[in-house]
Amino acid sequence: MQSKWNHQSEFNAGLEMRKHWMLDDEISFLNHGSFGATPKVVLQSQQDYRALMERQPVDFFVRQLPDLIRKAAADLAGFLGANPDDLAFVENATAGINAVLRSFPWRAGDELLLANHAYPAVKNAAYFVARQFGITVREFEVPFPLEDENEILQAFTKAISPNTRMAVLDHVSSPLAIIYPLEKMLVICRAHSVKTLVDGAHAPGMLPLNLDAIDADWYVGNCHKWLFAAKGCAFLWAAPHARDFLQPMSISLHADVGFPQSFDWVGTRDVSAWLSISAAIDFYKSVGGDEIPEKLHNFAIVMAQQLAADWHVDLPAKPAMFGSMVTLPMPFNGEATQETADQWRDTLWHENRIEVPFFAINRQLWLRISAQLYNSSIDYEQLSQAVTRKFL
Repeated sequence: MQSKWNHQSEFNAGLEMRKHWMLDDEISFLNHGSFGATPKVVLQSQQDYRALMERQPVDFFVRQLPDLIRKAAADLAGFLGANPDDLAFVENATAGINAVLRSFPWRAGDELLLANHAYPAVKNAAYFVARQFGITVREFEVPFPLEDENEILQAFTKAISPNTRMAVLDHVSSPLAIIYPLEKMLVICRAHSVKTLVDGAHAPGMLPLNLDAIDADWYVGNCHKWLFAAKGCAFLWAAPHARDFLQPMSISLHADVGFPQSFDWVGTRDVSAWLSISAAIDFYKSVGGDEIPEKLHNFAIVMAQQLAADWHVDLPAKPAMFGSMVTLPMPFNGEATQETADQWRDTLWHENRIEVPFFAINRQLWLRISAQLYNSSIDYEQLSQAVTRKFL
């Protein structure tokens, strides 16, 4: 196959940027969206905090840590456009979702609404709460491929019932890579007096955020994905009117202090990932800052369009509906199950050293690419050739 790929310098800056990460030079890592990849400078900051902790553990936990956590929270809040008192650290977005769902004062007969493509861990938490409190989980079906955002809004509005007490709203869908029309969905919820919990796992660093301007009750987001933080760094934002009942998953010494301090201390643990968020934000700003979301979006779309042309498939939605990830249909005629998808993921890794996730969506096989600063067009060309050899 004669290459039609564009290897201009703007598509290959990643070759130089890769030095900031510990990624193996021999692999094509196109799955930043799953667990991120932490830059070396952030890992060093994390290690520095671990060393500080071990030099005098009592002094660290008892005297230093309360102020250190609130300082880190203030730095993160500044980046997110939030009040520091509205923000608490959690280990990951799933922990934040669980904290809200399992603390909320449910009443028997309430309904919890979420998308059929919601993240599986979020669904698990929802159905656990349903069994525990006698509530109902209702899933609204998001069409895919999509013509436009109105299809999401229509499906969502139609699914709201008089018993809908809360809606879990994706900001960026994990399997679909679609940016949901969040602001419009929040307006719909307010009109129906529905509480709103936003799953923003992929949003921080990928999308510009101003949490104080988002009319949600709760917002959770991961920092270890697109904001370059260490693993185990995420946040729960709670509006002032929606926090009195909130407790972390581990009820601990500060349970009676209230939000967010009750989340700051959940027992003895390594909080170095939280404290190194300041280094992650500094790194983010040093390599592009506010320009990163648009840069990665444009990169992802150009690469996705070239892949689609090579595989003779179409993008499943308009380019504006994607961020730094794009989900593409595979030229695959067999039965698409998640087991099949996982097998193809592992095959590309073992045979081609390409890391990219596959999904079974609506009985079709799909692949999701991520675009990060350390990627180059060469990564995607290698993916194109591997898929072409195996499927076409």
